Amino acid sequence: MRSTRLTWTPWTPWTLSLLTAAALTACGGGDSSPDTSAAPSAISLSVELDPAGGTEAGPSFHLAAAELDAPTDISAAAEPHRTQAAASVATKGLTLQALDDASQRRRALAASSGEAVPMATTTPVTTYTPAQIRAAYALPALSAPPAQLGAGQTIYIVNAKHNPNTAAELAAFNAKFGLPTCTTRTLAANAALPLAAAGTGCELVIAYSTTAGALTATAPGYDSGWATEIALDVQWAHATAPLARLVLIEAPDASVASLSNAVALANRMGPGVVSMSFGATEGSWTGSYDSAFSSSGMTYLAATGDNGAAVSWPSVSSKVVAVGGTTLTYSTAARSEAAWSGTGGGTSAYTALPAYQSGTVGGYARRAVADVAFNANPNSGQYVALISPGTTTVRWVSAGGTSLSTPQWAGLIAMANAVRVAGGKAVLGQPHAAIYQQIGAVPTAYAAAFKDIASGSNGSCTTCAAKTGYDTPTGWGTPNVTALLTSLGAATTATTATSTTTSTAPKLSTTSLSGVAGKPLNASIGYSAPGAKSLSISISGAAAGMGFSATSSGIALAWAKPATGTYNLSVTLKDNLGQASTGIVAVRITAQ
Repeated sequence: MRSTRLTWTPWTPWTLSLLTAAALTACGGGDSSPDTSAAPSAISLSVELDPAGGTEAGPSFHLAAAELDAPTDISAAAEPHRTQAAASVATKGLTLQALDDASQRRRALAASSGEAVPMATTTPVTTYTPAQIRAAYALPALSAPPAQLGAGQTIYIVNAKHNPNTAAELAAFNAKFGLPTCTTRTLAANAALPLAAAGTGCELVIAYSTTAGALTATAPGYDSGWATEIALDVQWAHATAPLARLVLIEAPDASVASLSNAVALANRMGPGVVSMSFGATEGSWTGSYDSAFSSSGMTYLAATGDNGAAVSWPSVSSKVVAVGGTTLTYSTAARSEAAWSGTGGGTSAYTALPAYQSGTVGGYARRAVADVAFNANPNSGQYVALISPGTTTVRWVSAGGTSLSTPQWAGLIAMANAVRVAGGKAVLGQPHAAIYQQIGAVPTAYAAAFKDIASGSNGSCTTCAAKTGYDTPTGWGTPNVTALLTSLGAATTATTATSTTTSTAPKLSTTSLSGVAGKPLNASIGYSAPGAKSLSISISGAAAGMGFSATSSGIALAWAKPATGTYNLSVTLKDNLGQASTGIVAVRITAQ
């Protein structure tokens, strides 16, 4: 008898990939006599599952429908740039190419009529520089001690697809706004993990992830939408924490499975803050991916989305800080904000109410989203530098979306971690208890650390309006950063109790199989593994000649020459959540 191992991808609607399959094939001639060779020892199989059923996430950015001139006065004291944008052009996911196409259509219409064609309707757009945002939210000055600028900390920026101009766009952004420069390198496929500790200056590290979350030397394909997302995430994480190390992890596609595995890759790279400016509509599967958000020393932040009142993954996870969005109005005197009409937020249909919310905010039966907020309206947007593929020309846009809110909050957490480390304390890890119980529930601390957003809404539901204190469009509000850093720097970091959707142990759904001696047997052993991302299978008691392979839909048994008798297979199933069960499958072979 010989033993072989196969690796393949079965065509099923919810299988991502088969990690390992095994087949044991009987030897012998062409007669019908049973195989009398030795029975195999325990058989081990592994299969990767996709609880999300192939669901894809999308980026959460918006661009105002107007290309901007390069900014000139970049000081905090300058008035923000104001212009008019075409109101008829959708801002969600707008790219330079789509903006160019809209402009070309307008020029073609003007040429055919022989007259200039004005925009039918316009909307005002205000765009802020890094210095103005720093002043509006009371971030430490660029001359502040290094810890207050994130020195020694790492921000992991997880996205799908590839932006070939990330480094060049960041360099142009830094040069225009007088920000610290960043060295750049691409992480080798064989790089040792975890990474060495971050230094005291900015470094941009670009890493390519496989669907399984391994490093690879192959860059993902280009996508203009994701490339725009990458540009704004990198630039504004850096603008917020200009001395932190940035690690951009590019997943090969936008599936929930690939993106969660890219987060798992960040976990293996070492402690830090993970920024996720993407989302997919929540489902019963969302809790299956919570293991990606559970590493020690890591903080995870995600955009709540840009579809108004709605709940999305990964921000719905009780282990993730959900970041909503506001509309900012700022002059040198003061800032005012209202909930942005496009911001996501609401009450989950699936994720249980976590302990940090149940004891602090009332009126919610399950996980409430958002936790915090930042400027997100593209019409009160922030400058982003973009370079189209194949060119070197830097173009400027006004960006927004909860995609913009999220990397800035990631920068704030990196700064808080740096301050804590400088003071001899551990990094925050999951900061929910600090935000809810040590700041939000303490009136004086809350008033100092947050601006309470009490106007605006993201829909017409009963919880859609911003109000005094906590609300779902904006969470606790937007940060007063200097005071927030003081509060987070002093916060205790006891383990946070979280709640997620529950799952049950995997189990067999087949208890017996039957066949006839000498006639080929091809049968399937069914199982269920609710909420699992992967499954390890161990089979003992197999007869000689039995072959097994596994897919997400079951365990295939192939036996070319069954022998008369009853064979009790002991099958153990163990999922990635640590849940396991063992069952017996009786294979009964009768004589011809």
